[in-house]
Amino acid sequence: MKIFLKVVFGLIIFLNAQFGFSQTDTYAKPTWGTYTAEEGFVYAHILEWPKDGKLVLDRAIKPREARLLSDPSKKMKMKLVNDELIVFLPKKAPSSEKSTIKIKLIPNDDWANFKRYRKANKELKTPSEKENRVVFMGNSITDKWVMFHPEFFLENNFVGRGISGQTTSQMLLRFKQDVINLQPKAVVIHAGTNDIAGNTGPISVEQIAENIFSMAELANAHNIKVVLASVLPASSYSWSPSINPIEKISQLNSLIKEYAEKNNHVYLDYYSAMVNSDKGLKKELGRDTVHPNIDGYYMMEPMVKEAIDKAIY
Repeated sequence: MKIFLKVVFGLIIFLNAQFGFSQTDTYAKPTWGTYTAEEGFVYAHILEWPKDGKLVLDRAIKPREARLLSDPSKKMKMKLVNDELIVFLPKKAPSSEKSTIKIKLIPNDDWANFKRYRKANKELKTPSEKENRVVFMGNSITDKWVMFHPEFFLENNFVGRGISGQTTSQMLLRFKQDVINLQPKAVVIHAGTNDIAGNTGPISVEQIAENIFSMAELANAHNIKVVLASVLPASSYSWSPSINPIEKISQLNSLIKEYAEKNNHVYLDYYSAMVNSDKGLKKELGRDTVHPNIDGYYMMEPMVKEAIDKAIY
């Protein structure tokens, strides 16, 4: 039994790494399994299903809702009982590979995550007049890019300001702090897939586009050249399995392209180069259905450099 549990824990760690989740020591280790986390969510991986159907969570967790990952259509009841935070599970456990509870957290006070780059922004020197600083505004795709290939950013005077899990609404709020105040010559805006996934609630494709356009207009008002990147192809979202993103990604990219052409911004078409025959991300370019692997980033790098040169020169 102990060997089996070790294998299961190892599998959880592997899958978390593949899908962008990370183990967390923020919460006390439970007796029934383990926690992992990503921006805005905690995942309770249940290895020992409670016989009474009551899953006791760490009180430090601030849940908004909980759902079985295998059946996201149904919310699970949660309640404080004798100062214990309890999720009421079905009495019968599903199969082991589906015994994961996805817990959406109550947003903290720093909804747009201003604190993420506050210190780094203060430490960044004012660019010289001839310096072609470029800021990359985005989500996890931008965030992981800096982690996977930091030399690309350092060698080209590119500044990464991506935050995993963020939507365009959050980026728009922090755009002045994380882009305009850094006085770049250009900004690369790559956003929208987390909106489609519903990370911060329901939003239409048109509203997503308007948020992106608002960022472009703010940049333009401060004489910052704009590169608008297409949303990457994605066939599904592991963290929002009920969402089919294919059609919405296509619609959003059409709106972004049309706006860029109308307003003399550069449209950067990652999508066409990275899409497969099923309108998803090419397997050889992704570490899952959404996020590029290092080969994906290597493909994107000359494309973004060409777009930046076109914008600046």
